[in-house]
This record gives sequence, structure tokens and C-alpha cells, in this order.
Amino acid sequence: MGQMHTYKVLALVIYRDERKLVTTNIVRAKDKKEAKRQIERKYKKLPEASEVIINEEVDIIQLV
Repeated sequence: MGQMHTYKVLALVIYRDERKLVTTNIVRAKDKKEAKRQIERKYKKLPEASEVIINEEVDIIQLV
């Protein structure tokens, strides 16, 4: 297994009734792609969430 890193992930959650939520999350993951998947899974579980938008290049920052 690869080394785990800590990432700060900014996500935009869009709900079915067009409400929007911007959230910052701290996660442990192997890489940026895995960090993005973790947050997408977390918010897509919400029944009222319609879309989760995360720009992998800008919205995911590796913490030291």
C-alpha cells in the first residue's frame, strides 16, 4: 500500500431544489484522485444531492 497523505478538499454540492453548498473537508488518501472519490461518495449518499463538483487541479490541496 502506498503512503497516505492528508488533503484539504473544497467541494460544491448542488441539491435537487437548486440549493448550493460549498464545503471544505480534510481527508486521508493515497492521492488526489482517491481524495476526490471519498468526498464524492460522502455527498452523493445524501438523497437530496444531485451533483458534487470538485476541480482536482484547484480544489484539492495536499497538506504537510
